[in-house]
Amino acid sequence: MQSSSSNLRRARPLLGTLVEISARGDPSIVPAAVDRAFDAIERVHRLMSGHDPSSDVSRLNREAHRRAVEVDWHTWNVLKHAQRVATASDGAFDVTVAPRLVRWGYLPERGRPLPAVKPNGYRSVELLPRRRVRFRAPTLIDLGGIAKGYAVDLACDALERCDVTDYVVNAGGDLRVGRTPTTVHVRHPGRPAATLALGTIRQSAIATSARYFAGKRVDDGWVHPIVAPATGDPARYRDSISVQATDCMTADALTKVVAVLHTDATPVLDRFGAEAVVLLQSGEWRRLPDCAREPISGIGRPPAGTVAA
Repeated sequence: MQSSSSNLRRARPLLGTLVEISARGDPSIVPAAVDRAFDAIERVHRLMSGHDPSSDVSRLNREAHRRAVEVDWHTWNVLKHAQRVATASDGAFDVTVAPRLVRWGYLPERGRPLPAVKPNGYRSVELLPRRRVRFRAPTLIDLGGIAKGYAVDLACDALERCDVTDYVVNAGGDLRVGRTPTTVHVRHPGRPAATLALGTIRQSAIATSARYFAGKRVDDGWVHPIVAPATGDPARYRDSISVQATDCMTADALTKVVAVLHTDATPVLDRFGAEAVVLLQSGEWRRLPDCAREPISGIGRPPAGTVAA
């Protein structure tokens, strides 16, 4: 007798990380649904990669300071939300910090002088009618701080359109969970091989940012990919930051806001209905004050199912 429900777990290297999708449901539906979810992620990868010269992001970086460039509606959606978070955070989140990421070797060289990273540089990005984008001055953008979360959201939407509602989509610590409660584990910032249970979530998203794998030493000293836009320096944080929100795109962007603003990020989190939890080097959990209307449930409870973030 054929089972009425099946579990499927697949992983692919995308978005600069390993993306894993776990889904449970009708065995006649789940495999095709997971394929569609990966197709959605691959589309974001093609459109928004800073390493692919044919992507929308690369075309904008080459041409948008000279003329308006039409982009795919997915890229347009991410840029619009990036501008919302930038405005709400007074520039603590800013996609125009890309020159620093090129200088530090996280993005490829452009073969031309790098523009300066300026406070509130996001204001030079104009979103025009008919999905056209123009830069008021030579500018480089990077969507790596928000596009991964958007890709996770698209994958979840693809699964749900196929009537698959029991899932976990995890893109290197940016994850979203469907209807079954799932316990999220976060790497210890002082001992990344170890993980600690953050809590149990359902029908929600969590994104985690930490320096333990991405930090490196360059001529400028010790750097990592989260830039403080006001100074152009690496954000001054040492701990692991996790943000819970309704959608993963918002959670992804807000981890950078917390890394830059620390406790001053609370009003921004409140504005997006999100909350942040910091895992200290000591292994202690700390919530940002006043940012949580409803706390993440189940911290310290035995896991019902685990996802490493």
